[in-house]
Amino acid sequence: MDKKPIKLLLIEDDKDDYILLRSQLTKIPTTRYKLDWEETYEAGLTKLLQSNYDLYLVDYQLGVRNGIELIKEARLNGQTLPIILLTGLSNSAIDIQALQAGADDYLTKGQIVGDLLDRTIRYAIERKKFEKEREKFMREQIASKLLDKRKDEFMGIVSHELKTPVTSLKVFAQVLQKRFTTVGDDAAAQLLGKMDAQINKLTILIGDLLDVTKIEGGKLQFNNNLFDFDELVDEIIEEMQRTTTNHVILRNGYTKTSLSGDRDRIGQVLVNLLSNAIKYSPHTEKIIVETTKNINSIQLCVQDFGVGIPQRKLSQVFQRYFRVSGPTHSTVPGMGLGLYISSEIIKRQKGKIWVESEKGKGSTFYFSLPITKST
Repeated sequence: MDKKPIKLLLIEDDKDDYILLRSQLTKIPTTRYKLDWEETYEAGLTKLLQSNYDLYLVDYQLGVRNGIELIKEARLNGQTLPIILLTGLSNSAIDIQALQAGADDYLTKGQIVGDLLDRTIRYAIERKKFEKEREKFMREQIASKLLDKRKDEFMGIVSHELKTPVTSLKVFAQVLQKRFTTVGDDAAAQLLGKMDAQINKLTILIGDLLDVTKIEGGKLQFNNNLFDFDELVDEIIEEMQRTTTNHVILRNGYTKTSLSGDRDRIGQVLVNLLSNAIKYSPHTEKIIVETTKNINSIQLCVQDFGVGIPQRKLSQVFQRYFRVSGPTHSTVPGMGLGLYISSEIIKRQKGKIWVESEKGKGSTFYFSLPITKST
């Protein structure tokens, strides 16, 4: 089946020029053209504004008025389709005026021969399509950025407003748990203990949402001090070991190094890596934390032997809101914020973070931090 013809409208007050153009178009073997004709400024403008054509050819001389005025009026009225100006003589001043008025190209009538005419028409149409696609893309990008900004602002407000009542709820739960324990109601105390654990998860989620908002707004604060790195690692391992009865967290290697950085934020990264290792290795017993010291940096890795991550997904794991999909991952709770926040913390501490993984065999997350030399 033949392609649809390209529909052209010629606005020209000289019938002989219309016949000449039509004749040249019929000589083009590669493209089918359908040419309509209007011979007055007013009739041409009416057709121009109806947008029923793929391209418009406008003669410079249109009685007492000219084609540049016509193009300018069409553009002011919202016409965005391609327009080519036709002139009787080559005149650079007219050509420049035409482009300034909104013409996409121009041709002198002596140049109206098949191949050049065909190329000029098709180039003007394709360029206009490209411009429209680019404008659409830019609008979508701007809209996406505005949406992300508003979403971050909303999440920040909601997270901040949730923080106080959740903190109060945790305190009340702990007070009640202590009272039930005192009077010997172990069943009620156990239920409140589970409630407290769920509140802790909610507190972590709220903290993550607040951190994301601060990161996007460039307001994530760091308190850099000298601290013992091995002591921090031991402290976090002990803390995380209490959260799981199904795993043993093994410690390999010591750095015997003090770092200059934000101890709490770096601890937050290790908590997140260990929490993920526990969640994504439900059927294995061992998690390994290994630390090593190099000349200018220390390195820590957390290795699990769980579900692993597909190779094609590895480059995305540190992106905001990214979660690995699939039957082995869908039951694991989370919003895809922890690794994003961890990567931003490590970057802002001038370190590096990365991952190695194989589906079905587990994952190893690494980060390295520079050692500040004493002067």
